[in-house]
Amino acid sequence: MLKEYAIRDLLSSSLDHIPYYIGTFEDTPDAPEIDWPHRHAFYTAVWFTQGSGFYVIDFQEYAIVPGRIFLVNPKQIHNWDYAENSKGYVLMIDAALALELKLDSGCCYLDLSAEAPFFKNIFIHLIAEQKRSDALSVTLIKSGIAYLYGLIKRNSENQPLKASFTSPTLTTLQSMIAKNPHLITVTQYAHLLQVTEEQLNHQCKKSTGISVKQFILDAKITESKRQLIYSEHNINEIAYGLGFEDPSYFARIFRKKTTFSPSDFLKKYRKQP
Repeated sequence: MLKEYAIRDLLSSSLDHIPYYIGTFEDTPDAPEIDWPHRHAFYTAVWFTQGSGFYVIDFQEYAIVPGRIFLVNPKQIHNWDYAENSKGYVLMIDAALALELKLDSGCCYLDLSAEAPFFKNIFIHLIAEQKRSDALSVTLIKSGIAYLYGLIKRNSENQPLKASFTSPTLTTLQSMIAKNPHLITVTQYAHLLQVTEEQLNHQCKKSTGISVKQFILDAKITESKRQLIYSEHNINEIAYGLGFEDPSYFARIFRKKTTFSPSDFLKKYRKQP
């Protein structure tokens, strides 16, 4: 089974809970014995100011180039390979804090150019406040993180093909689907979100252009890819676990979305021991 790590695991910390971490990419320690690929139980922003390589997020490969900031949500499978001279900044945010700050992180990456000096200044100040570690620094860091994500969302408006932000409601829905993959109906997820089906469907169409039913189905297919490759469950078990009562229906939907049958996808991508 694919491992999922908390912030303290990556920092090799003895603390039970770490709400956030801000540091430079080159000075952030590499925790020993971390499995790759893996999942995080928190939100991550990695900004490369120098370097090259690639970053794989949920089976999609993206190039690492100077000025590109990557955003990874909890549960997303990721891996990377970067040059030794890579530099930049790292921000890790606990899921509970992200919910408190209503962070919107619906894109995988964003390219920063003219805005780079401003973003660098924000990271420098966040790192300085983290070192202070007093009551005021906590308040300032929370405000700084919220402001940073707001700027990322604002800058994404000029890069529609590279960053596609969803609403906070849909970000929460994505998290709920990952935590409750056995649920299948819009009614069930709307109930968890404490909104009506009509409100949820309207928000989904406004933000993504598709119905909430399609949004949920797409998220489940992504989760099925993860489980096919990184879990020990067979195809039928995965189908039932994702709320599909008929594995053959699941197989038809999977083929329609990916052009592969589940078995062919598994043969192509699962690493053999």
